[in-house]
Amino acid sequence: MSAISLRFVSDGQASLRGKLAAAAVSLALLVPNIANAAPCAAPVDLPPIQVRMLQTELMVAALTCNQRTDYNSFVNRFQPQLSAQGKYLQSFFRQKYGSGSAKALNGFVTRIANESSRRGMVERGQFCRNAESIHGAAKKIDQAGLPAFAQTLQFASLHGISPCATKVAAK
Repeated sequence: MSAISLRFVSDGQASLRGKLAAAAVSLALLVPNIANAAPCAAPVDLPPIQVRMLQTELMVAALTCNQRTDYNSFVNRFQPQLSAQGKYLQSFFRQKYGSGSAKALNGFVTRIANESSRRGMVERGQFCRNAESIHGAAKKIDQAGLPAFAQTLQFASLHGISPCATKVAAK
């Protein structure tokens, strides 16, 4: 069982947090909920999804934790991988959604950013320390290792896309 801690904030902080929460809820209501209609992903489809999760987590940390310099270094270092994985992700959504792929992909990216932002607001100190640790670990891997690195991260499975059922051949 986890302990509940209460923290008193000034009216200005409460007002800002309230406005941020209201904005997140409003945005979530405007974006179609694709989680219910989410496609399934084959094992080969997961690395691009997980790389996008990583990039989004670090982007949110850049804003929430003032880690813009680290995020910019990450993006510059891994630009070829981020681009290749992004193109694969676009192709994945085109296969699954056809002409609605751009809207579905935008909804997906918004949803995972909202999830990262929610965790950043709720667990700010830990969220920022985790992001700092990820930046440090990412500096030690080679560019080709980015997808494997992304799948090891705790939030890598929070994308809401289920694995596709595998068909077993009859004997």
